[in-house]
Amino acid sequence: MEKLSRLTRKMGPLVTVALTGGLTMVLLFVMLSTAIAPERYDIQVGEVATTTIIANKDVKDTIATQQKIDEAVRAVQPHYITDDEAQQKTQDDIENAFKTLIDIKSSTAPEELAEKIRTEMAPVEFTDEQIATIASLTVQEISDLASATRRLVRSALNTKVLEGQESEAIVKVSQDLLNGEYGSEAVDVAAAIVRAYMRANMKIDEAVTEENRQEARDSVEDVIYKKGQKIIEQGEVVTENQIAMLDSLGMLESKGVDFTLYLGVGLLLIMLLLVIVLYLKVFEPEMLMDPRRIALLCCIVVVVILLCLLLQKVNVYLMPVTLGVMLTAILLKPRLALITNIILAVMAGLLAFSSSTGMFTAAMFGVMMTSIVSGSLCLGIVKTRQQRLSIMMAGLAVAVSNMLTTIAVGLINNASRNDVFVWALWSAGSGILSAVLCIGLQPLLEWLFNLVTSAKLLELSNPNHPLLRRLLLEAPGTYHHSIIVANLAEAAASSVGANGLLARVGAYYHDVGKLKRPMYFKENQMGDNPHDRTDPRVSTAILTAHPRDGVQMAIKHRIPEPILDIIQQHHGDTPVLYFYDKAVKQGDAVNIADFRYDGPRPRSREAAIVMLADTVEAAARALPDPNLEKMDALIRKLVRGKMEDRQLDECTLTFSDLDKICKAFLTVLTGVFHERIEYPNIDVAAKVAQDTARLQANALKKSIEAAAQAQPAASQKEGKQ
Repeated sequence: MEKLSRLTRKMGPLVTVALTGGLTMVLLFVMLSTAIAPERYDIQVGEVATTTIIANKDVKDTIATQQKIDEAVRAVQPHYITDDEAQQKTQDDIENAFKTLIDIKSSTAPEELAEKIRTEMAPVEFTDEQIATIASLTVQEISDLASATRRLVRSALNTKVLEGQESEAIVKVSQDLLNGEYGSEAVDVAAAIVRAYMRANMKIDEAVTEENRQEARDSVEDVIYKKGQKIIEQGEVVTENQIAMLDSLGMLESKGVDFTLYLGVGLLLIMLLLVIVLYLKVFEPEMLMDPRRIALLCCIVVVVILLCLLLQKVNVYLMPVTLGVMLTAILLKPRLALITNIILAVMAGLLAFSSSTGMFTAAMFGVMMTSIVSGSLCLGIVKTRQQRLSIMMAGLAVAVSNMLTTIAVGLINNASRNDVFVWALWSAGSGILSAVLCIGLQPLLEWLFNLVTSAKLLELSNPNHPLLRRLLLEAPGTYHHSIIVANLAEAAASSVGANGLLARVGAYYHDVGKLKRPMYFKENQMGDNPHDRTDPRVSTAILTAHPRDGVQMAIKHRIPEPILDIIQQHHGDTPVLYFYDKAVKQGDAVNIADFRYDGPRPRSREAAIVMLADTVEAAARALPDPNLEKMDALIRKLVRGKMEDRQLDECTLTFSDLDKICKAFLTVLTGVFHERIEYPNIDVAAKVAQDTARLQANALKKSIEAAAQAQPAASQKEGKQ
């Protein structure tokens, strides 16, 4: 963490937070993608499948679907509209062509006939055989052929010639001419003319036809293989359709991956990251600028998802999602644990989804619901109690909650009762496992991130801690001063709702810097005072160095940062007035700024309370003939002095808080400096001897009186006899 602190100072907290978040995103993306990525197969068309392959999500059989679409489109009949202009033009063109042919035949010499026909009959194309036939026909025969052809063309057009079916109409005209006893050679001549000018008088309406085809396409349902449905059966010959489906699922080793799957994972992680960022911005803005705590949160999320990834291979209901709630609530903030739990539940649901072979409801929904419900219940327990036993109790509560929630979800999904109770038992194991892992990971994370938790503070408050042990042996006066300051600080912090345990432990360590020169501090001196022969400026330098020295010692012993802040800030930048006054009396030209501590001023309520407690304890010990009124006046005077010196400007203590603090100080100091009765000067041994003699004399007197009373009674008894 020291390396992280140096990196933060060098790069800036915002950049460090961004890099930490980015690294976390990458790790989570890799883990989730690894979990939900489908198995890939090396298989080709025509091979015999060696294993049964099941769809990991809904997939369309594109080839079969396209075949159905093509069939539907082919079944659509074109929509036609009548083209009267084309009908009339066809008839006119054929009539004009025959007239031109008759004119050529009538006016052209035989040797020039072929050339003239090719020139003037275009676009009609006659073969040499057909030109020879024309040459052999008489004008009357050509005229009769023309009349028959025009009649048959008119008849074909009246019965409608569809666009695209012109050839059929030409064949029909040719066939009818043959049936009319025209020779095949003459028919070929007529067919050549008809072929050049025949036009369909029923044109396709492309817009309407395409609309009908589109309706046919839209009416075709996709061929879908559902998630969990078999795509290929073991022993089956692989088809092109099956390979195409495996390719679209990203399940072929020789093909590309299913990028949509990874895109979905990435988008989901981005949205979850935005949820966390917005939450922190609104409710915990200071945390966004604290790379250490952001790193801890990211570490918790990554560790929990990693454990879930490993344990989901055993059973998805065993995933310890509530571990994230426990660690976040204990090591960071309980309210942050609530949103973290929801995010972890969503990611755990993805892991459950990946291991499920059926439709995506029971396992995924069950894991998310148990995580959300049980995590919220767990938060209510660990929020106020963070001892190891309380964590185990929370784990048992989560186990019961997991069982009940899993049973409820299973019954809602109409699952088999046997399956539901098996799932419930695995869920119960998840709760207990979360508690065990929390107990194991908490100290490790505390050490790794040097955190302040209740358990860590209790550990630091142990008198056998090396620094406290040294303080007791090397600076006993400072040690006992710290104990009283700790009592004052804890009482005051508790009275204003601050962290009393942090204030107490901070007070234990606030003066550890005095271990460097213990005899220069009054509480450790036994008569000799080195300051009497030291320049006031040197004395001030020695005194004002102890917060810095204390921070250095505390860092070596891995004392958490909040306590380091208390050590560094417990004097703020207050002046050392005693040596300032001494320097003034010596006639030196002095500046009070040279006699101040380095600061900074207290920035937390706990640091400010330790400052006030330190000041009040030192002054109260020097108060002559202390009583309730004197002590109350002294406390309020000292607190007012710190306020007027602006030492409390950077913390959040209010005037109401200061009044409560003064009352708490008075209560504690009244117990410490209580009024005592004056004991009489008595020689105890002499008094014991006197009391013994007096008791013996009283006993002898009582025995004589008893004997005197017994004598007359005995005489009377003898007389009667």
